[in-house]
Amino acid sequence: MQEVNKLDPELSSKIMELPISYEERGKEIGKEIGRNEEKREIAKKMILEGLSPNLIVKVTGLSHEDIKALSKSINN
Repeated sequence: MQEVNKLDPELSSKIMELPISYEERGKEIGKEIGRNEEKREIAKKMILEGLSPNLIVKVTGLSHEDIKALSKSINN
């Protein structure tokens, strides 16, 4: 920490902000993963209800390939 304070103030400030920016990026990635998992769970329920793959794609935003894979995993 003392070494950082000896640097140029602008550079020192940027270095001190790095952990915060990495933490924020990690939170965003976690949120995105959570949203994707929720979409997949909704799609599974829709598949089990017998809804069409095209409707599931439209509602969830998942790809046709994702829906096929989910359908296959449910049927196995």
